[in-house]
Amino acid sequence: MDGSTVVRTFEKKEDAFHFLVDRGARVWLEWSRTVIGGKAPPSDFAASFMQDTVGRILKTLHGKEAGTWFWTCHEGGANGKVSTKEEAVFGVERAYTRRVVKADWRAI
Repeated sequence: MDGSTVVRTFEKKEDAFHFLVDRGARVWLEWSRTVIGGKAPPSDFAASFMQDTVGRILKTLHGKEAGTWFWTCHEGGANGKVSTKEEAVFGVERAYTRRVVKADWRAI
């Protein structure tokens, strides 16, 4: 989709993801609070696609890196540390999109 306009439809997820990667775009994942032992820690979020958890972002609260965000894409192990929540979301979404089509996520 481009805004609210459907650009194209695909029969397979991989074909749709290739379309995105070829244009330097990414899939938008569904985000929710991470729940550990029945509790949702502050600034800790899980990413999912079609009900599968695919990544996580969390804010560093203590130490010399306090205030930075860590992100990880579970499939393939891509991860990083960035300054903002938005950058962390972007990192997970880009890495997951590229991982589905077996593209080297670091080549962007």
